[in-house]
Amino acid sequence: MKKLIYLAMSVFCAVETIYGIYLTITGHNALLASILTDLLFAFLAWFFMHLFLKPEPRHKHQATNAPESSPEASSDAPTVETAPITHVDTNDGVEDDYVAIDIETTGLGRNARIIELGAVRIRHGRKVASYSQLVNPQIPIPAKVTQITGITDRDVRHQPTIDKALPRFYAFCGRDTWIGHNIRRFDIPVIAREAQRVGAGMPDVSFYDTLEISQTLLPQLDRHRLLDLIRYFGIAKTERHRAADDAAQTAQVFERLKQI
Repeated sequence: MKKLIYLAMSVFCAVETIYGIYLTITGHNALLASILTDLLFAFLAWFFMHLFLKPEPRHKHQATNAPESSPEASSDAPTVETAPITHVDTNDGVEDDYVAIDIETTGLGRNARIIELGAVRIRHGRKVASYSQLVNPQIPIPAKVTQITGITDRDVRHQPTIDKALPRFYAFCGRDTWIGHNIRRFDIPVIAREAQRVGAGMPDVSFYDTLEISQTLLPQLDRHRLLDLIRYFGIAKTERHRAADDAAQTAQVFERLKQI
């Protein structure tokens, strides 16, 4: 689309030049005509930019430096105890034993269904177990989600539905503190809505959000997506956008943040 705008700009510039030469030859006021043409060009350029340049959709792990309101954050989110995030340090008694969690969903809106649950159990800063479960959302998975995650309708066709998957996920997490990236505004509200939809219940949990911690401890970064943090800490170059893998990377990020 940018090519179309550049082409239009080039055509307008060419028309302006030719018109100015014509007016000069015929003795008209070329300066006034040029000014009017410039105003017309500026208006048309503004029109095309607002018509065609639309913001790209955000991924659940994407965030700017300043926290923003989110459509995923809602009043029906569970009551949870929020762990302190102003500073983390292993000498301050911050969690060394926890579970890092992540989910993949059919979208980012309030009607999103979970298609994968993932978690890694951490003991003394090291991964000791992992959990991964595809979930049948009972609705079609959008092509864009399949493109990002690689999860297809066929993959989840014979997988458990969320009413059966959530209790197993809770059992793996136990009473551990949850660690997640953008967990406050996305993962926990989505899990709570899914639990309410099927009557599975929602446990009382404490959590740390690595997005919020990184915004506090690393204000020099322009962006605080999980992708930005794993690159900043040299953990990996890309995300796989699969729940257990992203949970493992989130745990690695949390361990690095604890050292700041």
